[in-house]
Amino acid sequence: MSGPTHRMRSSRWLAGLTVPVLVGAAVVASSGTATADPVNDAYLAQLRAVGLNWPPGHDAAMIGMAQLICDDLGWGYTPDRIAQDVHANLDPRGISIGDVGSMVGLAHQTYCPNQRCWAPHC
Repeated sequence: MSGPTHRMRSSRWLAGLTVPVLVGAAVVASSGTATADPVNDAYLAQLRAVGLNWPPGHDAAMIGMAQLICDDLGWGYTPDRIAQDVHANLDPRGISIGDVGSMVGLAHQTYCPNQRCWAPHC
């Protein structure tokens, strides 16, 4: 699968995920996590610590987005480009590019710290 084709499919999936999940991320509070996985719980706690919040019941979507971020890093996209793509798909209310940049950095640090570009174009 080539990079642009993957990116197109990825962006559509991401747009469908992020709009309902993060529309009011800065204003909607969430109670404790329900993942029962220490890595996932730590990631979600770190997102909350930098000020991101999401509707209850959407923890799995936030974790899925982190895994998508790792996949995009594997395709050779820079953290800045990934943050811009995610941000472009969000409703702008309450979500800054800095918030999304934090999400990208935390996903990389937590789930794929050694991720390198593995795509044929790298």
